Order: sequence, then structure tokens, then C-alpha cells
Amino acid sequence: MMSFDNSFQDPIIPVEKSQILHGGLTVFTAAIFITGEMAGTGLLALPKAMDQAGWYGLISTFVLCVLSGYSGIKLGDCWTMLREMNPVYSEEGSRSPFQVIATEGAGRVGNQTGVVFLLLAAQNLQSLFDSIHAHLPVCVWIIIVACLLLGPCWLGTPKDSWPIAIGAMVCTAIACVFITISTLIHYRTIKHNDPSPITFKSFSFSMGTMFFAWGGSAMFPTIQVDMRQPHRFHLAVIIAYSILLVFYLPVSVIGYLVYGSHVQDNILKNLPRNFLRYSVEILITGHLAMAFTIVLNPIFQGFEELTRVPKHFCWQRAILRSGIVLFLAFMAESIPHFGAILAFIGSSTVSILGFILPVICFVMIKVQSTQLVHEKFVDTIFRVVPKLDIILLALALFVGLYGALASSYSSFSDLVNPKSYVKPCWLNSTAAEEPPMNASLF
Repeated sequence: MMSFDNSFQDPIIPVEKSQILHGGLTVFTAAIFITGEMAGTGLLALPKAMDQAGWYGLISTFVLCVLSGYSGIKLGDCWTMLREMNPVYSEEGSRSPFQVIATEGAGRVGNQTGVVFLLLAAQNLQSLFDSIHAHLPVCVWIIIVACLLLGPCWLGTPKDSWPIAIGAMVCTAIACVFITISTLIHYRTIKHNDPSPITFKSFSFSMGTMFFAWGGSAMFPTIQVDMRQPHRFHLAVIIAYSILLVFYLPVSVIGYLVYGSHVQDNILKNLPRNFLRYSVEILITGHLAMAFTIVLNPIFQGFEELTRVPKHFCWQRAILRSGIVLFLAFMAESIPHFGAILAFIGSSTVSILGFILPVICFVMIKVQSTQLVHEKFVDTIFRVVPKLDIILLALALFVGLYGALASSYSSFSDLVNPKSYVKPCWLNSTAAEEPPMNASLF
């Protein structure tokens, strides 16, 4: 494992031996975990989001990158402050740090991103096997994928599964290169298409997709807990988001320029059926399989903490985690086309977890740890929080509220439209083969 920490010591924050977790993640490996978890599903929808927002989408990409990364850093600061306030967290850590942070600031939360990963992995496998005339329904592939993922999900915490994070990031990096090359080659053989007209609804819908692509900070504290020096988590976030920009920009901009208004919600559907497309499907499927384990780890650990499952590997862990995976498989079988729900999740839940909640939690915990007797709440904020931070916190909160309200309003019509869905797999195993009338990413 690479040791980024040994060559770069924080010049401001003193490092005590009690603050170092031996055998934990370095700054670099923590950044790899963040990148491997976030880059994947949303990447394939970004060209369509660019078409819906036009070149304003490029501005939105940079703004969301900065604010999402900043919110993630503030979430890390929350855990650092809690470690200082309560020595128990510094000595023993926690299996559910996000829940601990949220409880201090705003209550408990949950996550259902794993359903999306199961669906896309199943559809990619179906496309691959269709190319060799070995067709199986998506509903069958969902079960196969879920069963194959049971074993990797039994791994403990992020520090136990760092090779999976590296594999997820490498798959995404190669896939981005292949998508870009395939798109540029395809440009020479297709008719040029003008971009779609931009409306408030289309722009808001694109924001929902972009929020989903830049979401995922709910699992940041779980990574931070496993770091050798958790107080340096901000460096991992900066590295990870720089890598994400390198992944996202070429795919979204080139896909938008080449396909215009004909770009699909999943850009893989635009690519010609050749070696490059099949390679991308294999790579994205590999990423999803590995990211599935990373994304669900905070949920696994939260339930284990709640049910008092031992921290070492045991049969209780295997049964509990297998049950969660099978439940997600049942959800995927019940809603085999997840497009309308994905847009709604991206514009509501993800924006709340990624932008609004970190801001609220940081301010609340900061005030709790520094407020003087008889000092007003607002006075404490202006005394202990720098003005630049106040501006960025307010901007992150405003953008998060916009994502949760405006985008949710735009996607709600598709969410409640019966034509956006198909019958569950357990009623019709082939219903998922035909996309619904308002099909989005899935």
C-alpha cells in the first residue's frame, strides 16, 4: 500500500501517537476510496445532463464539485471535533460515524443507492451476454449479481477492503478513456445533431443528475474513521475531487458535443456495438460490483452497531449483510426501471445528505464546542467561523435547498406518472426488457 502520510506531514495540526491508527488508510488510499465510491453510475448520465443544461451545465459541474467537496471537508471536520469533545471516539472510533454526526446535528438518516448499482450491473451483463447470443432477462441477472456480491460484502471496514477501492477507481479511469475514444471515433460516422432547447425544467432535471454524480458524502466519515490520521481527511477529499473532475469533464463535454439532442440518458446506449463498448460495459460492471461493497459499508456497520454484532468476522455479520443485499435485490426486482426514482433521489435525498446536512451538522457541533455562557447562537457563529467559511456554508446550503426543492418539483411529474414504470419482476420476469415510456437512466 502506498504511504502518502509518511511523506507529507500537516504543518499546522500536531500529530500525537494516540491520534494515529496503525494499519489504517493513508491520505492517498482514502482518496482512492472516495473516488471509487463516487465515480460510476452518475458518470454515464452526465452527457445527457449537459444536453439538458447546455453550457451552463459546465458551470454547474464546477460549482457542485467545489461545494460538494467543501461540504465533505466540513463533514470531516465534524468528526474531528467530536473526537476532541469525546475521547471515546478518538480511542475506539465508531462503526456508524455518520449517524453519530447526524444525531448531534439533525437526527438519523438512511441510503438506498445499492439498488441503483444492482440494476445497472444487471443491465450491463445482459447487454454483454446478448452480444454472444446468450440472452437472460434483466430480472434474472439481478439475482445473479446479488448472489455474486454476497462474499465481498462480508469484508469488515474500508481498511480491510482497500484493494476493492483501487480496482473500482482503475475500472472507472479506463472506462472514461474508452468512452471518450469511442465517442470521438463515432463522431466521424454519424450525423451532427443540434443540442436540445434549455428550459427551467430541463435545467432542474439536469441538476438532479449532477447532484447524484457529486453525491456520496454520507459514507465519508466511515472512510475517515479508518484513516491513520483522521484529522487530515481534507487532503483526501481534495485529491479525490480533482480526480473526479478529470473523469467527468471529458465524458460529459465530448458526449454532449458529439451526440447533441440525441444523447441517451445512459451514454453507453449511444456507443456503437464494438470492442470499445463491450470493454466499457465490462469495466463499468466491474466498478459497480466493487463500489457496491464500498457504498453499502456504512449501512452494514450501522446495522451491526444497532444489533451489537461483533466487530470481528462472524456468522452474525454474514447473515446480517446477506439479508441486506437480498433485500436490495428484492427492491430491484420490484422496480426494475429506476429512472424516475433516480432523478428524485438525486434532487432530494442526495442533495440533503451531501450539502444541507453537512452544513447544519458542522455549524451545530462547532457552536456546541465553542459557545460561551449566555452567548447567542448567531454571535457564536460569527465569532468562531471565518467569514469566507460562512459565505461558502451559506452557498452550499442554498444550492442544496435548490436541489432538494426545484429539482424535486421538476422530477415529481415523472415520479408519479404510471407510464414511468413497468411491472415488478416477480409478476412478469420479462417486463423489464421493454423500457417504460418515460425511461431515464435505467
